[in-house]
Amino acid sequence: MRLLPYLISASAVALCAFFADFAAAAEPETINIGSQRELFIDGYLVDSLDSAEILMHRPERKNVVVTFDKPWEKDGEGYATLLKIDSKYLMFYRAWGVAPGTPMYFAVLESENGVEWTRPELGIREYGGDKRNNIILDEVVPGSKLGTHDFTPFLDLKPGVPADEKYKAIGFGWYHDGGKGEHGLYAWKSPDAIHWTLIQNDPVYTDGKFDTQNIAFWSAKEQKYVLYYREFVNDVRVVMRAVSDDFVHWTNEGQIQFPPGQGPSLREQFYTNQIQPYYRAPHIYVGLPTRYVDNGMTASTPLLPDWDLRQERMKLFKGGERLGTATTDVLFISSRDGVHFTRSDEPFITPGLHTSKNWFYGDNYLAWNIIETLSPEDDSPNELSFYNIEAADGNGGTRIRRYALRIDGFASIHAKANQGYMTTKPLTFEGKELSINFATSSNGLIFVEVLDENGYVVPGFSKLECDPIYGDSLDRRVTWKGSADMSKLQGKPIRLRFSLVEADLYSIKWE
Repeated sequence: MRLLPYLISASAVALCAFFADFAAAAEPETINIGSQRELFIDGYLVDSLDSAEILMHRPERKNVVVTFDKPWEKDGEGYATLLKIDSKYLMFYRAWGVAPGTPMYFAVLESENGVEWTRPELGIREYGGDKRNNIILDEVVPGSKLGTHDFTPFLDLKPGVPADEKYKAIGFGWYHDGGKGEHGLYAWKSPDAIHWTLIQNDPVYTDGKFDTQNIAFWSAKEQKYVLYYREFVNDVRVVMRAVSDDFVHWTNEGQIQFPPGQGPSLREQFYTNQIQPYYRAPHIYVGLPTRYVDNGMTASTPLLPDWDLRQERMKLFKGGERLGTATTDVLFISSRDGVHFTRSDEPFITPGLHTSKNWFYGDNYLAWNIIETLSPEDDSPNELSFYNIEAADGNGGTRIRRYALRIDGFASIHAKANQGYMTTKPLTFEGKELSINFATSSNGLIFVEVLDENGYVVPGFSKLECDPIYGDSLDRRVTWKGSADMSKLQGKPIRLRFSLVEADLYSIKWE
């Protein structure tokens, strides 16, 4: 009997008005989602919300996975990248020092579970007369004094790639010690992600500033290589985009676009972009840019952690006051075409409660690539892991901390104790059974009904016939009177209408 109020709470008058609205409005274009997974991060599928909302979620702060305390790692780190190779995880990172003139190295960590990490002794590069270290790169071209400022490797998924180019990387050539070389992005290749050679001795792209972590990957959606990189526009750090068919010849496509008020500005500059296809829905690009904000000297500035050290940092460079006054955090952005992005109205990771080593400019640089890892705490389902720089105060002890989020858990259709509704735009699908990623409270419930293109309930798929859904699952099949079979509706325009109480709906997919 406790289900009855939820099943009949909408009055006949409200239902008539609901369907009248459908008839009066211009019919939106039907979206063919096929069998691809859809996330509720941008409202793309949503036609209407009633007492429900799109709620963004933040990852949970977990364990410190590494503290940088080796001589070649100096007192700072940045621009990390994650790869999974077979059953092993690799984390590539930049080791450097905040002080001017400090050499930059790129090294690698390895892990069996994504939680505990070690430094392999690779014997590739020498440091202090010894090759027992995890360094993979120091100079772009050995002997050139052209250092590797950033280095972002990826598994090349382009069909037919030669074995010795299975992995590729992009990175900015950075001068040091008065060396000579051409400014720009250089390209590397590797058969194993450990031993790297240049694809060519000259940069493959020179049209940009590049002084950040520059990102490139093969896009299955676009069937080309895509590059996201740093440029300045009207003194604002922005994200630019270029594309290539061969990873050598690139076409500049200009600045990525945001709705008014969402993109970079003089106050909110984007220091990284961390754009990537989401691995469970590669037609959707997600980005986790580091946001840089400098409030200058205010009454709050000396109250930030370790004011004495901040003052020392401000003396390092000419005009270096920002090293003590600026702070950084992480945003969430997404796109369905790789050019036009939307930004969440809440940050993804904030600096958090004051400790002795946070709220510094240089914290909260997320590693590129989200990886799926086992939950280390119990037999919970796998989770998404993110790796975040903290304690980047230039005084040693910089570390990387893991953050975790449920799979597909960036955002949800969320309803509280009052029953809420979400109705999709017209769509067609391929498959037989509707799988949902969802969570409810013990009192929470979800019902799903199927409407035809005219807004009428499809017989056999009404809310009254839907078996009540509650619990917490990454893959729950929706059933109506015990049957999940929707194959007779395949290819036909339909809408889904979700009724939710104390519930979150994260993603849907037809299986």
